[in-house]
Amino acid sequence: MKIKQIAKIAGGQDGAIWKDQLFRFDTRGNCFVYDLREVEADTVKELEPLGSFVLDKAELIVPHSNAVCWGRDFFDPSDEYPLLYSNIYNNYAKADDKLIGVCCVYRVERTERSFKTTLVQLIEIGFTEDALLWKACPDSHGVRPYGNFVIDRETGHYYAFVMRNETLGTRYFKFKIPSLSEGEVDPIYGVKRVVLTSEDICNQFDCPYHRFIQGVTIHNNCIYSTEGFNNDEINRPAIRIINLDSKKETQYFDLWDMGYNCEPEMIDFHNGIFYYSDASCYLYSVEF
Repeated sequence: MKIKQIAKIAGGQDGAIWKDQLFRFDTRGNCFVYDLREVEADTVKELEPLGSFVLDKAELIVPHSNAVCWGRDFFDPSDEYPLLYSNIYNNYAKADDKLIGVCCVYRVERTERSFKTTLVQLIEIGFTEDALLWKACPDSHGVRPYGNFVIDRETGHYYAFVMRNETLGTRYFKFKIPSLSEGEVDPIYGVKRVVLTSEDICNQFDCPYHRFIQGVTIHNNCIYSTEGFNNDEINRPAIRIINLDSKKETQYFDLWDMGYNCEPEMIDFHNGIFYYSDASCYLYSVEF
């Protein structure tokens, strides 16, 4: 795998690319949007954002954006952008309701000067207390029970996955993407909340232990999942590739051994190019 530093952008969590626009989020609901056409071939240029915004209803609920994906459906057929999905992850780890396995769904619109979003749905994994399915063991949720997700726009499926522990590994669950008409209106957030139950699981499979999951995307029927922390040789930065046909991990790239020891965050593909950004301000292109 070859990595090339190509630009500087805002640091943060995961992000997603639509057409030539890169949306980069942080843990507080802030997003900066960049035009990838401004990347220059042999210069590491600091990109100026096209605009920025704060996710709708951030005073009530704000995702960590550990994983961010575009969906396949549009709120309105005339919209420029499809629905945007961003997960809560561990933003409410110290709250009574930790919102484990919850993902926020937004409509994204361009304004005269920038962008705006509207919260339109919540998706929740309804079996996070089930020791046979989600929990690390009957008596414990483990170190990271919050769960990540990724959307397969080609097939219309929603994958949720969770670290269970080093023995049981990382478990993946496949669902159909809920439609906006599904769910019941949540009285707190004012949008429909869909609760995915064990009966909604299309299939599930286990993979090797992902050491603290970060950003994720799907490309050519494979999940690309980043992991690891800053300067942590045990939980080292890495990228895993999971083939969705075989339901097996097919490749593991150790970023630490390649000299990249900053926590990996944003990953996505665009026009055949794999983009990757760490917790700092650097954006990279990757060749496999």
